[in-house]
Amino acid sequence: MNKQLFIILFLLVVPALSWGQTSNITGAEDTAILKEVIVTDIHSNKDLSKTVLNISKINAKRIEELGAIDLRDALTFENNIRLSRDNAIGSSGLTMMGIGGDNVKLLIDGVPVIGRLFNQLDLEQFNLENVKQIEIIKGPMSVIYGSNALAGTINIVTNNTNSKPRFNLNANHETDGQYALTATASKSFKNNFITLSGGRTMFTGWSANNTDRTFDWLPKEQYTGRMQYSYTHKNAIINVRSELLHSKLLDRGAPLLPYKEAAIDQWYTNKRFDNSLSYQNKIGGDHGSSIQMILGNNNFKRVKNKYYKSLVTLEQELVQGYEEQDTQTFNASVFRTIYGLNKARTLGIETLLGFDGNYEVGTGNRIKNNQQEQLDAALFASAEKQISKNFLARGGVRYAYNSAFQSPLLYSLQTKFDLKNAQLVKFSYGKGFRAPSLKELYLDFNDSRHEVFGDSTLNSETSHSFTGSYTKYLKKGDAHFSTTVDGFYNNIANKIELIVTGPIQAKYGNIGTYQSVGGDLSQKILYKDFGLNGSFNYTGIYNGVDGSEKEFFFSPQVVVNPTYTWKKQNLSVNLFYNYFGRISRVFSNTDSANINVQQQDAYSMLDFTLNKSFMNKKLRLTLGARNILGVININANTTEVGAHTPSTTFISVSPGRTYFINVRYELFKKD
Repeated sequence: MNKQLFIILFLLVVPALSWGQTSNITGAEDTAILKEVIVTDIHSNKDLSKTVLNISKINAKRIEELGAIDLRDALTFENNIRLSRDNAIGSSGLTMMGIGGDNVKLLIDGVPVIGRLFNQLDLEQFNLENVKQIEIIKGPMSVIYGSNALAGTINIVTNNTNSKPRFNLNANHETDGQYALTATASKSFKNNFITLSGGRTMFTGWSANNTDRTFDWLPKEQYTGRMQYSYTHKNAIINVRSELLHSKLLDRGAPLLPYKEAAIDQWYTNKRFDNSLSYQNKIGGDHGSSIQMILGNNNFKRVKNKYYKSLVTLEQELVQGYEEQDTQTFNASVFRTIYGLNKARTLGIETLLGFDGNYEVGTGNRIKNNQQEQLDAALFASAEKQISKNFLARGGVRYAYNSAFQSPLLYSLQTKFDLKNAQLVKFSYGKGFRAPSLKELYLDFNDSRHEVFGDSTLNSETSHSFTGSYTKYLKKGDAHFSTTVDGFYNNIANKIELIVTGPIQAKYGNIGTYQSVGGDLSQKILYKDFGLNGSFNYTGIYNGVDGSEKEFFFSPQVVVNPTYTWKKQNLSVNLFYNYFGRISRVFSNTDSANINVQQQDAYSMLDFTLNKSFMNKKLRLTLGARNILGVININANTTEVGAHTPSTTFISVSPGRTYFINVRYELFKKD
């Protein structure tokens, strides 16, 4: 209770201390910050200064400063986001505001992506070649995006509107055995724009102790390709995108006793093929009606092959048995349209009416009855009104039909107050809903390190979410300051989680009420060529397992990013620091007979990068070190309530300290 009181006082006192600062934000650099255009907000002409959403953006410049190759790299030092990795399947996931990735909607150019495993999309599968920016909305977005958006959304926005030709080549090497080579080529023909991009990433595998042929971090090879076409005519824009991914993961087994002349190897192949067609138009000019349409199809296939391999001849053959091989295929189609009414006919209220349809089919021999399907169709509306010069309000409602579950009426309210002296205050509330996925309901998954079972009796999740933020912009001489205080509270009923039932066994189940509460303070400073981003976050979680005693487990997070630029030399240096506090988590076995507490140790991540450009910025070089502190594993102690001796395991964080070099060449100058 004292910790919850601390959060409340933290949110109330800090903004009050800032009210006394009266200097207005001025200057071109400050204005540029406020005018950064965002894409994920479906309402028209929105930038960071005008939207009611709690949104942040990772632009191309920051992606380059990080030396980021995939989405995992880009999110590593974001506040209120924690990353995790399952080495057994070579997959990275996340939590946002204390809520798992199953409740974070991932989009590419506004189109949802499928292919979750253990409720997480693998962040390493999303290469950042030709990515313009990454937009992160923290807060409930279920009214607009439906299921999987209780905690927010992450939208990867690609670049396909350059009027000048482009040819970019990017090469990356890291000392832990990672290699990447990507390229982008684009050309415009009057009102037509076409872009081709793709690449190959390779990880040769890593082990702390090379005692045999197995790996702690499994080898992975991945190919990606993307084709984009855009056509513009007056206010109309048509976009076509096709994207494919092919990745292979090798899990090498230990030599078999007694002679150690053979082993059992497993190959995991993931294939994703995504296609989308979008159309948007303004009818009657900027103040008339508007229409947005998206038609998309995602196909995801995962194949597991188990081989008996001779370590003498190196020949291999498939292990016999129906259960030893596995193929799963998931196909999802989406149709989404939004019509914006003419504001002149709606008393100045920007009103959007939408339809959102999603249909998914899953097939495979480990899926119940070999095939399952789910349909979700919804009507939604969002209305925004500038009630006064300083007060903007937006309300939304969504009514949906789900073929497997009864969906409740969803609604949301978001507000923004523009106060004197460049101050912003935002509040939002949203009711959310998430139907169990086909995998949670019907898929039984197993490999050498997992046995996970679906549960067709699962109930759907419903949630109530509250967020609030206060932002103050200040300029004193050559120094520019931006201070933000955020608070949030999420309450999820019938939360679905993996319930541990054995050393490698788990089963999906509803754990009851899940709550997260917290706040964070962030500060951005820009003084001439020096910049500093810093944030402190404090998040508490209650997962409803032990109903006899409601206790939140709190954990801090500190992110610091100083940077310095020598403009004449086209040189910059960056330091990225992220401290993750100790985590405590309560969980139970299937029948809730035993209550267990798992505590994960605190740890810190520290990266350094140096960026230098040559040849009129056509050639850019990034040198860096990741995980300078050399964190590999952290302890995770599990204690059964009533017992005295904990069992200790570890959680993998990183393959240790690594160094990298990234070289990017642009044949043509930017626009």
